[in-house]
Amino acid sequence: MYKKLLAQAHADTSEDTIFRITDSALFNEAIQYFGASLDPAKARYDLQSVYEMGIHKKTGALLICNKGATLFCLSPRTQTPYLLRHIGFSVYVPGLGIEFVNVGLVGNVYEGPVVLRSESACAPSFLFGSQRCNCAHQWASIQELAAAFNHVDMPAMKSGSAFEGWVQKQAVRVGDQHVFKNAGPGFILVHIDTQNGMGSGFSNGEFAFDLFSRASLRHRGEYSSEQIHKTTMSGGFEAIGLRPDPRRENDHSGYKIGFIILDYLGVSRKIIYLTNNPLKLRHLQDNGYEITRVSLMGEINVAGSQEARERGSDFQHIDINGTCVPFEKDLARLTSEITHILHV
Repeated sequence: MYKKLLAQAHADTSEDTIFRITDSALFNEAIQYFGASLDPAKARYDLQSVYEMGIHKKTGALLICNKGATLFCLSPRTQTPYLLRHIGFSVYVPGLGIEFVNVGLVGNVYEGPVVLRSESACAPSFLFGSQRCNCAHQWASIQELAAAFNHVDMPAMKSGSAFEGWVQKQAVRVGDQHVFKNAGPGFILVHIDTQNGMGSGFSNGEFAFDLFSRASLRHRGEYSSEQIHKTTMSGGFEAIGLRPDPRRENDHSGYKIGFIILDYLGVSRKIIYLTNNPLKLRHLQDNGYEITRVSLMGEINVAGSQEARERGSDFQHIDINGTCVPFEKDLARLTSEITHILHV
């Protein structure tokens, strides 16, 4: 089935980055095997009204996603209200496996510089509030920034159905774009569920249908190894037989997901990238994106200072050395730098 879809993409002579699978018969055949794996005959509505799919021509990746839903959100620290378009992507990546990515779009992501944060999953931090790393703090930072630059006023409604009706009217699909009724500067929040703690489920010479389980359990083993064998984060990977930051394996296949998603969405190619990771920068720059980097700490306290130091020394992340930084201080710096770049 994949070869059939890929042949269609190769036959397309347009300069489009994405070959969109719009033929109903081909779509209905493919949706049974990829993504949600649904039977069109059992669906009450045409599945093409809910899902879409396409081939990323450069990499051959097959993307299946929902058409988006508008969510009313509150930022995690200040409870600032904002609106977000939520899209889930299943990405069949040749030579790697199937990645799953959650994407949030806030504001106008199609014009001018757009702020991007791409984050791998981190269960200890996100689920349990672990302070051993700064992952959840970094994610909270991008949510606070998106809300601050795209604040909305809640309507005075007592009916839940009326409120949901108002939410749905605040952003719509126009062609392939997600357009907000009142759009501020664009923010893109990318959460790669199938990567975990700088980890990947990739195994050399094997296509992994379940990258999530592999990456998750490998990450658990990595940091258990740190405590059991008294080693560093880098040593924790090596303890279980992995190269540190296995996203670099197979020609950096774990880092390609970023530009594949952005290409599919057709967003602005001027990116303000909140990252300390030079490999994330490189793969966007090498694929035609104009990058302005802004460092992102989120918060680093004494519990997380050791890992922060190792990210700099062992993984060559930029500007991070274990120095403690309060959340509010780092957010104020981020707000100032982004305001200056956006000229707002």
